[in-house]
Amino acid sequence: MENNQVYQFRMWEKNFAVDIASGNFFEVDKAASDIINLLHKYPASDVKNKLSKKYGSQPVSRAMGNLNKLIKNKMLFSAEGQKEKNIKRRITDLTLNIVNKCNLGCRYCWNLGGSYGSSSSNNKKMDCRVAYKAVDLLLKESRGFNDLVVDFYGGEPLLNFDLMEKTIGYCNKIRARKGINFRFLLATNGTLLNKKRGDFLIGSGVDVAVSLDGPKKIQDMQRPFLDGRGSFDTVMDNIKSLKEDYRKRIVGRATFTPYSTDVVKTFSFLRSLGFDRIEVCESEKAGYGLESKNRFFFSGEKGINRLKSLYNKLAAFYTREVIKGNLNYENTYFNRFFKQLSRLYHIQSIVGTCSAGYSLMAVDMDGSIYPCTAFVGIQRFKIGTVDNGINDNKLQKFLDTKIYGSDACNKCWAKRICKGCGSCYNLNYFTNKNLGQPDNYYCELFRYKTKLMIAMISEIARDNPHALERVLVPQYYITRGKKKQNAN
Repeated sequence: MENNQVYQFRMWEKNFAVDIASGNFFEVDKAASDIINLLHKYPASDVKNKLSKKYGSQPVSRAMGNLNKLIKNKMLFSAEGQKEKNIKRRITDLTLNIVNKCNLGCRYCWNLGGSYGSSSSNNKKMDCRVAYKAVDLLLKESRGFNDLVVDFYGGEPLLNFDLMEKTIGYCNKIRARKGINFRFLLATNGTLLNKKRGDFLIGSGVDVAVSLDGPKKIQDMQRPFLDGRGSFDTVMDNIKSLKEDYRKRIVGRATFTPYSTDVVKTFSFLRSLGFDRIEVCESEKAGYGLESKNRFFFSGEKGINRLKSLYNKLAAFYTREVIKGNLNYENTYFNRFFKQLSRLYHIQSIVGTCSAGYSLMAVDMDGSIYPCTAFVGIQRFKIGTVDNGINDNKLQKFLDTKIYGSDACNKCWAKRICKGCGSCYNLNYFTNKNLGQPDNYYCELFRYKTKLMIAMISEIARDNPHALERVLVPQYYITRGKKKQNAN
């Protein structure tokens, strides 16, 4: 008889149990693990008698006592998880797709060099009228929230630097007049980030992320200019032109592919350049015009097994760095791996999943609105314009599709955790052309990362619990999530 209430696994020579309905997770010893396996089939007295012969009466009694406390508090063998809540729309994050061109020809680009989006075919750059109207709509849709995000996107956004300057100025006037805080984000390939632009952006408080995949050989192969020239030297010259203090505030973002798999070495290389904030992630095979067999993606069973091995190494490295005190919230808050780790740790505080259409909207160059950047240009996902606002009926039609409503989701041990840490409309659509149908590849990768992160939390909590608090600051969560508890 299969235990469909508690899932158990082994990672880094430790045993863990996940309560499927609630998403709570625990480290368990062998005795507790065996008890869990038997409790759903036999009376507690029979389980105790059976296992006392194997482990001894005292260890079994202690483990059963701890497990009973968890069961009583509905943290283990829980009948049902957190009830669905009606999440009201409050847009706090705005992505501006300000240009549909790029000066690089990255081998793994998911949006065709920024040219995605049929609605933008006649407009190469966003103008100030559209940008200002989008900001005004953000104010309206934020419903009085005072901390807002404006993300400049492309293409290569610095090809429309003039608009960025003016939009930041427009937001700063609103800040002075209404007391609203704006956080600005920019992801750039770094080739146009000269000293003058860097001083303005970083001096204006923009969180800048520069894509640099590693040393010259890797960067030039994976991220060449359109004419085939390598981009490493240009990016490096721009980075070196910035003040050391500014360089520390930039995010160094590396994408690894089957041709650049030494993830720890890549992280260390970026750190050696003076980056204090670093993100390393794999090339994703979900996007416009991508071939699933492209050699720059980790495709098929062989590819995902390789990815698992790489993330295992990266997670072990991250764990050591957190324990040493080298990684904390300030230099990891933008990192997708640590974002997922934080949401997992605070799983009981998390309501809802994908932010598309709930707290996020993307505006294309012609003023068309989409639930997120990934859907820019796909007319069926257009939910309004900056002139007329969001069409509630069109947005609701998008949101009515539940990301986690498939049969596969209902049978998955990570379904509650996925609601808070995973689930992506974008990945579903681009892999299956169905918003509500998750892709087995990404589901398997998510489950494996989740196991790694549970093991990380256990290891850090044991060796340096204060470091765990420092790296997982619950800044965006109203209440604290339940911490890992030991069921031994």
